[in-house]
Amino acid sequence: MLMFVESEAGRLECVASGSDSSGRTNVVLVHGIQGTAAIWAPIIPQLSDTRRILAPNLRGRAASFAPDVLEAYTMTAFASDLRAVIKQATGPIVLVGWSMGSLVALEYLKRYGAEGIIGLGLISGSSCLQVDGGKDAIWFHEETAEKLAEEAAGRVKRLQLTQAATDRAVAGSWLSARKADYRQELNSIKLPVLLIHGAEDPECPIEHAHSMANALPNARLEVWEDCGHLPMAHDPQRFASALEGFALSCETG
Repeated sequence: MLMFVESEAGRLECVASGSDSSGRTNVVLVHGIQGTAAIWAPIIPQLSDTRRILAPNLRGRAASFAPDVLEAYTMTAFASDLRAVIKQATGPIVLVGWSMGSLVALEYLKRYGAEGIIGLGLISGSSCLQVDGGKDAIWFHEETAEKLAEEAAGRVKRLQLTQAATDRAVAGSWLSARKADYRQELNSIKLPVLLIHGAEDPECPIEHAHSMANALPNARLEVWEDCGHLPMAHDPQRFASALEGFALSCETG
């Protein structure tokens, strides 16, 4: 079902599924730079049998509020949106970010801490789009908002996104994401962390996952062979099973 959450800046649309009984683990799913909560549709039914799922549409996506200025679409702003959603959780939280959502999750932990969170999932993600000794994560090449909009349209088709962010949201997000750098924060994250990354990811090369796994104190990396940037679409059942197993391990310590 859809619910609406009031953040400090505006109203956010959020997909909610599963029982909200007190104490049940909540899995909060954060989409990427162009995606929406729809990116998680293949796995939500499988996870909601045992968990409560919250999948927000951050600003500039679906029916969530959409500011007019590029400067409103930053990792800091998205973390603020995410905080409003996390406040709706009714139990311990496993926070999962895909692609840019990984940057948002890391910004959230840096800004607000890990209270209530028992596990972190970083899917096809990076702590910095530039990585030492490897290939940069390059989602876009263009510099101007107009050219970015054209490139974004092609990326929607390439990733087969059923729903996408506004052009303004994409442009602002990209300008912010390419400056983001959380490498220095990784060592201080004591949460259990599950990283899932496709070996053939052209958007965020596998070096980014290895770099994060080496820096995080309590991380486990799953490298999926013959998989690109969308593990949840590549094999939804396997992905849901991996998250379910991770959530269970976080609950039992």
